[in-house]
Amino acid sequence: CTSLSAAVIQKTKGNPFFVLEFMQSLVGRGLLRYNFLMKRWVWNEAAIRPEQCMDNVLYLLSSKMAALSENVRTLLKVMACFGTCTNEFVFDNLSKSTEYSDIQDSLKTAIRDGFVVVDEEGNFKFVHDKIRETAYNLIPDNEKRQFHYNLGIILNSNCDENVLDVGDSIFIIASQINYGEECIQKNRDMCIKVVKLNMKAGKRALDGFNHKTAYSFLKTSLSLLPDDHWESYYQLSLQLSLLTARAAYSCSNFCATDSLLQSIFDNALSTKDKLPAYSLLGSMLQTQGKVEDAVNLYSSILTQLGETIPASVTAETSTAMIAETLNMCEETFDEAWIETKMEESLRFIPQFYCEMTLSAYFCKPRPYVSFIACKVVQLCLRNGMCKYAPLSFLNFTVFANNKDSVQRVYRIGKDAISLLERFKIRNRISDCYYPYYGGVAFPVEPFQQCADKLMEAFSSGLSNGNPNVGIYCMTQANYFYTFCGKNLRSLLGEIDCYLNFLKSYKNEFGKNYLLSTRETVSTLIDKGQETCIEAKASYGDLENPLNKQREMFFFHEAIRCFWLGYTDRFKRFASKCLDMFGHLPQFNTYQIKFYHGLYLVKIQKKKKSKETLRLAIAGVSEAASISEWNFLNKLELLEAELYSFEEKNELALASYDASIASARNSRFIHEQGLACEKAGFHCKKVKDKGRALKYFQQARECYEEWGSSMKVDVTQKELDCLNT
Repeated sequence: CTSLSAAVIQKTKGNPFFVLEFMQSLVGRGLLRYNFLMKRWVWNEAAIRPEQCMDNVLYLLSSKMAALSENVRTLLKVMACFGTCTNEFVFDNLSKSTEYSDIQDSLKTAIRDGFVVVDEEGNFKFVHDKIRETAYNLIPDNEKRQFHYNLGIILNSNCDENVLDVGDSIFIIASQINYGEECIQKNRDMCIKVVKLNMKAGKRALDGFNHKTAYSFLKTSLSLLPDDHWESYYQLSLQLSLLTARAAYSCSNFCATDSLLQSIFDNALSTKDKLPAYSLLGSMLQTQGKVEDAVNLYSSILTQLGETIPASVTAETSTAMIAETLNMCEETFDEAWIETKMEESLRFIPQFYCEMTLSAYFCKPRPYVSFIACKVVQLCLRNGMCKYAPLSFLNFTVFANNKDSVQRVYRIGKDAISLLERFKIRNRISDCYYPYYGGVAFPVEPFQQCADKLMEAFSSGLSNGNPNVGIYCMTQANYFYTFCGKNLRSLLGEIDCYLNFLKSYKNEFGKNYLLSTRETVSTLIDKGQETCIEAKASYGDLENPLNKQREMFFFHEAIRCFWLGYTDRFKRFASKCLDMFGHLPQFNTYQIKFYHGLYLVKIQKKKKSKETLRLAIAGVSEAASISEWNFLNKLELLEAELYSFEEKNELALASYDASIASARNSRFIHEQGLACEKAGFHCKKVKDKGRALKYFQQARECYEEWGSSMKVDVTQKELDCLNT
């Protein structure tokens, strides 16, 4: 029996239906029979082995289907039009028609005869796709499109009065009707009905974040409009063109998006009708990293809407505007204001201001950007709540933030975030999380949480068809993760995936930021010896003060030099960083000040003044008073280094141990390793070999967990030196 079972398994791949059909075909042709004398089954193995199972089964299926009743064959043809699986909605609605009134009885027969099964979700499936193929071939090729079309028309007619309640079944209806393009085009009224049906299907797909499906239905809908549709069906053409452009943009099909938007600009009758298209164009420019073009677009539109946009803003004007806006927030941002709704005619203005703020951040001087951020907040405070008000407050807090107002600004940001939940503004998560978790919350909330929230915003942006801000959230999150103690090799793999993802968006800004972070991670792993790639970040003119990417260059260079131990080069790059943004309470400022403080300890050995170091410690101490999670271990390590320099050995050891414990509690494995390493050098200096070995071993273990082979090698050399 083994030889027969092996042959059957080989030819049927173990499919139960095919096994049964193949065995029955062998019996029918005498290749497998029961020998009554021998009282067992016998078979002709030599004849069975050359058998082509699929050909035989398809032939048998065709023969079996030909013997079925006309009604059951019709049922199988209908199911074949919907693929391998058909849901109950189809049968319930078809059974309401005269043509398919007995389809439910035919379905029971098909199940009984083994052609169809019911799956766990209650859908009806062919037991194998070959059955579906055979059933579909029962429909002549020249009649297939008409057959699909008729099914769609019947389904639509039976639920036409309540089409919005059919849920995802609208995709089934529209897909079937779309087969009959020739029939549709012959009747103008029918054509418009199908246009609206496809548009509803497209809108539902967009609402479900299924952008490719949405684009397919909307593109079909647009193609069915008559040549004079802008004149004959203006509102329908305007709405459909914008929806299709949004779907194309969400699929990163920028050529199609641009073409559709141009059609709107050419045919829309008023500036008001063009505003949503201008907004989408600005988003597309941002996504592609064309931020200066986006700023110019927003400035032009806001001017058309009656706003005055200055060509430049002085630092003094910006500072005064921030102070004025902060006072307005504290006086006006209350429950009474929240209940006041902005007039509909004004609501596009905050939207364009908010979008302009994001683009301007990457290409305009800080006073200019902060002035724009203040203008939109004041506009909202004077005119009432709208869906862009939370984002306007959050953008403002980024620029209002300074060392004297961290808590004050954080409260405004927290209140703005709460408005998202209160008014269920879920499609603005990526817009709002970027300034909040990337620019305001990190001095207070755990670094890891901020990074995770930014990644959540990235996912939300992609799902909502809003990839432009989502991309910035993703690049910022990976930048944060580098300083959160995340495993470096894991992080490097994720960054490479995101770099590949960015290729479809052609976003040079996002690519540059990600490449900078990647180079730092690669350096930390193995000095880039095996983990580097050919692609490098492009930083532009490093002497141009308007070039925002130069901050990124000097910061990453400083970080790499610190961990590599290049003291002189670190001093040069850290000084540049402190000159450019040392006065601002942003993420890279805190990192640089911490590492710079550790550097200052070394130079104190040459210069007897400790005042500069004490100022650095005071700055970190102030940060630790706001968030112990983020900064306490850093403060304790700086204090330990100062005690070590002052030869207060007991205090130094206590502070090193405190820093190690705090870093462990905050899951900063890299800074736990750093504290252990510094403690090891202290003990080596005071000739406490036993403790030095212990600390260097702990440092090695931390760096190994972090994924830094480079630092593992450094600590191993110290261990080898002490052991010899």
